[in-house]
Amino acid sequence: MSSAPSSIARLDIILLAAGAGQRFSPEASGLPKQFQKLQQKSLISHCLERFLSWPDCGQIILVLPPDMVNDLPLAIKDELSAYANRVTVIAGGASRADSALHGLIALDRTDKKSRYVAIHDAARPLVSHRLLDTLKSALEGGADGVIPVLAVSDTIRQKISDSPMADSRVIDRNSLMRVQTPQAFQTGRILAAHQKLANAENKASFTDDAMIAEADGAKITLITGDEALKKITYAEDLTAMRQEISQMETRTGSGYDVHKFSDKKTGPIMICGLAIPHPKGLLAHSDGDVGLHALCDAIFGALGTGDIGHFFPPSEAKWKEAASDQFLKFASDCVKEAGGRIIHLDVTLICERPKIGPYREQMKNRLAEITGLASSRISVKATTSEGLGFTGRQEGIAAMAQATLSLPATDQAKIE
Repeated sequence: MSSAPSSIARLDIILLAAGAGQRFSPEASGLPKQFQKLQQKSLISHCLERFLSWPDCGQIILVLPPDMVNDLPLAIKDELSAYANRVTVIAGGASRADSALHGLIALDRTDKKSRYVAIHDAARPLVSHRLLDTLKSALEGGADGVIPVLAVSDTIRQKISDSPMADSRVIDRNSLMRVQTPQAFQTGRILAAHQKLANAENKASFTDDAMIAEADGAKITLITGDEALKKITYAEDLTAMRQEISQMETRTGSGYDVHKFSDKKTGPIMICGLAIPHPKGLLAHSDGDVGLHALCDAIFGALGTGDIGHFFPPSEAKWKEAASDQFLKFASDCVKEAGGRIIHLDVTLICERPKIGPYREQMKNRLAEITGLASSRISVKATTSEGLGFTGRQEGIAAMAQATLSLPATDQAKIE
């Protein structure tokens, strides 16, 4: 689940994109797989966008092939320029382990106080905020290292020799797991482990960072991985991912909420997650945040799952005076659980007072924190009703909202 930025420490990112992708047959562009396009963006850009829109993201070190650091194709250079202020680009090494060490050293030079770091392969573009939250929580709980794993569902056979007609034997799949990235560690611990291994003769046998950490005595914590976090190894993998993503549909939902001002209460009042000064309070079961309530209903509407009252009934005492940011957080998590993502949120606040303009950017940033969405994908607007109706008479405040989601297509939609 996505969360507001932690007051303890952020999670720095080493994004490994220096490989030659020898098992991937380059497409017409001739570029390695990490530069291939998925929905008009490179796999690298997909990773960067997902990391940077996560509230707890710290510094990002992007590790590229040495011969491409200063000689990127123009299209890729233009694409990555959007992230220039948040990303440090360095050259990778001769192996994955070398590239990871280069990234860790660059991070250490940039920030001696880095506490947590995640090392991720750019060939896995669909990293989720929920997974990042879980990784960071485990580190905050004291884990040396944390890796996402998935069960093996297929029957596995092991060849006894390399002959095409060789005998084979079945391996108990219950003891096997598929390991994914990002893998997260206490920064000092994984840096020291990599440095110790740097000149080892068997370095090539370590295929991921968890193996390197374990060799140095670290204890690795396992968390449930994400089936969507597939790795692009062969050209067929990229084709399959493109087809899978193309089977998404765009849905919109609308929401509306209103609350009455109370002469018996004083402000401030909550609007879009911020406490805004006002001489009167609001009559409401929860904190009365019309902006968040309208956005929740817009999201639930697009999902087709009901309304805010269905999930948080005003008849239940536990929601009395509850902070509404948890409602919007729940709604955005429902989108992720449905295999989708929020594309855009738009809310219009209707009131004579307070004036919304001075708080607009803070509201956008607060909504971004709650939902994990980039603030550029959030719109906060305001209008008066020209003295007409209950809002014009300053008896209350109202909000209208629209949510645009990308969701897996239903069976009917696929047929059509």
